[in-house]
Amino acid sequence: MAFAALGWLLVFATATATLAPMSRETIAGTAIGAPPELVQAGQPTTSAKPTAPDPMASLKPGDCVEVPIERARDAAGAPTWKAGTPEPSDCAAVDANYRVLQIGPDPCTDPLYTLESAPKDKSGKARYHLCLTFDWRAGVCYDTTAMDAPSKVDCATRGEHIVQATAVLTNATSGASCPRDGRGAVWVTWRKLELVVCFRGGDNPGT
Repeated sequence: MAFAALGWLLVFATATATLAPMSRETIAGTAIGAPPELVQAGQPTTSAKPTAPDPMASLKPGDCVEVPIERARDAAGAPTWKAGTPEPSDCAAVDANYRVLQIGPDPCTDPLYTLESAPKDKSGKARYHLCLTFDWRAGVCYDTTAMDAPSKVDCATRGEHIVQATAVLTNATSGASCPRDGRGAVWVTWRKLELVVCFRGGDNPGT
């Protein structure tokens, strides 16, 4: 048994003596860098997606947006209207119901604005203030069944409260200068907004 053990020791010693010189040899050559698709050890990586650009932030005064308007009730239970999230829209589109008055870091100041959108960043600060007014335009037709929430319609649409705007007067509180046709003229005045919208003489806007 002792002899066998000695034999194993001799074999191990011989192998050590044979392999030891190889560990001190140097192989000449040029180091090859990691391929571009590999990530070097120790470099942090992230899977977070970049924040998508906000299409509303690039709007400018005069541009149009679509704002969904839904029926709702106020704190007292009375019927009212609730504005949804605005989206950019072509001013010629029927759904383009609001127009941009102001956009910037400061709250709305134009007396004509009726809606203000102020999306917040992660800290709770408003990223910008988007100030909107309803998009009244001369020559365009509207359904004014609910005058506080009208909507654009095709002028071929029939209905008691389908009207066509003939003029939009800002900084005004009187419709005396509205265009007249064979049936005269009719208009709606918003004194707080200093806005007058003129319609055809035979129109019957509002309820």
